[in-house]
Amino acid sequence: MINFLSRCRLFTGLSERLVWAFYLLLILQLNSHLPVRADEPAGEIRLQDVTAAVQLAFQHRSPLTVKRHLHLMMGSGVGWLDYDNDGFPDLICGQGEEWQTALHKKQDTDLDWSNRLFRNAGGTQFQDVTQVCGLTGFGYAMGIAVGDYDHDGFADLYVSVFGRNQLYANNGDGTFTDISQSAHVDHPGYGASCTWSDLDGDGLLDLYIANYLEIDREHYPICSRRVDGARFYFVCHPRYVPGEFDVIYRNLGNGKFLDVSKQAGLHAETPRQGLGVFAADFDLDGDQDIYVANDSVANQLWINDGRGHFTDQALIAGLAFNRAGDREAGMGLAGADYNGDDKLDLFVTNYFGETNTLYRNEGALFFLDVTDETGLAAPSRVRLGFGTSFVDLNNDGWEDLFVANGHVHDRLAQLGKREPFEQEPQLFKNESGSRFREISASAGAFFQTKQVGRGSAVADFNRDGLADLAVSHLNQPLVLLQNQSRSAGHSLSLQLVGRDSNRSGIGVTVEIEAGKRKLMRLRKGSSSYLSADEGRILTGLGSHKAPVSVKVIWPGRKSEIWTGLQPGRHYTLIEGNSDSQPSTQSHSE
Repeated sequence: MINFLSRCRLFTGLSERLVWAFYLLLILQLNSHLPVRADEPAGEIRLQDVTAAVQLAFQHRSPLTVKRHLHLMMGSGVGWLDYDNDGFPDLICGQGEEWQTALHKKQDTDLDWSNRLFRNAGGTQFQDVTQVCGLTGFGYAMGIAVGDYDHDGFADLYVSVFGRNQLYANNGDGTFTDISQSAHVDHPGYGASCTWSDLDGDGLLDLYIANYLEIDREHYPICSRRVDGARFYFVCHPRYVPGEFDVIYRNLGNGKFLDVSKQAGLHAETPRQGLGVFAADFDLDGDQDIYVANDSVANQLWINDGRGHFTDQALIAGLAFNRAGDREAGMGLAGADYNGDDKLDLFVTNYFGETNTLYRNEGALFFLDVTDETGLAAPSRVRLGFGTSFVDLNNDGWEDLFVANGHVHDRLAQLGKREPFEQEPQLFKNESGSRFREISASAGAFFQTKQVGRGSAVADFNRDGLADLAVSHLNQPLVLLQNQSRSAGHSLSLQLVGRDSNRSGIGVTVEIEAGKRKLMRLRKGSSSYLSADEGRILTGLGSHKAPVSVKVIWPGRKSEIWTGLQPGRHYTLIEGNSDSQPSTQSHSE
């Protein structure tokens, strides 16, 4: 997040001619990347807003204050979890709060101010089950992480909060219990994105929380200036507010966690302003590493030594800054093998006037900023990106890219700045791994509407073999986008179940051989901005109809191969059972 005051001084000392030349060059660059017109024929990828049709009603609430308190602009995440194991992903929505109520420590009782859980009833409608499930929870919710921390076969839920974080244990009977205090995971800071990941290789899911700023309600920075003789308040620049150390909670296996952040090496550097987090085995040594997108300071790549101790190697890996060496305002994160070379690439959303950044994995723990040559630079300069998802929307085997946009300053027009608060979301089609082409204008009416976008999460909510999207907004309703793409290819759905590894399969890499193509997919513990995709891996296979083989690389690099898996079906793959036929069911395509 870059404060507009610093932007006001951008051209100080430059001649008027140079300023106009810069604007002309920028306009020409933007025009060369304009999406197709809205009146052109509908494209092959179509997403339809079905929120009302499936009776999914959630209004995010974060009333803005006169003094523009920063956290009220950041929004809340969204996550998919099949909490009742009926095969259909349910939806958890994080809620905001009202400043005065929180400041005076009043107890909320109105369900409108609670996080909400919606049960998916067969893919056709959603039912609000928040109260009956025991998930009524208040406070300004930020990040959402879903994982089976206690290996009982039921998805548990972690919510980071501006205040004390919350852990809800799934009781297995359709209800949850808040065990935040007894489990010792109720960190009282400013948590942003969070993720489950087995960070010490013991087969149990640990927690990583990317913390944002060292502030609380009693010690809150307020920023202002005089405009036309009146006091004008604005969101403070995060660079001038101290960052907060990230937190690692080690799962002790007895229902309790231990804060090992300092021992793990996270205090070896000055705390930074973390917003996005992504866990994966970046150096392919069998343990889980952590990438953190930081706001206006260098990003971090925490490399795991295999014993749960981390060293930041973002600078030498090419992931700390963009190609020009500039630090950017990182918000959301997406990871996937976008170009089909069997390596994990990273995409980071950034601030208005910057570009979002696509880092291509060159191997040997080195990444290259390829944002411009892949067509993603110019379209993102006039947006402020938050949530983002790699998702194969037409099942051609290539991961497309969704970005939710929205500003953090709502009154820039009063200063004569053309940076809109509400912004259109964007959708980019992956052109066989070489470039991304913006198709927002032809992808559906949602992409023509201006929103204050924040989180995004992927799931096949109706089990038709096509990936769908849930998108959260600031002070606006949640939107569910059903994939109605035409001429979509075949797909394969996989559920990974660990035995020696964590039961959720988080951190698993899957390699699918479909004819001459090899597709690499990940089971992620977090995604986007503050959000969580569903636990199943859905992979597009294009026109391939023949049986495929699937190689599963479990955390620790132990691998198994399943053969003869049929496109158009869902399979449950259990660790250690590759010599037996996996359970399966069909999905319509």
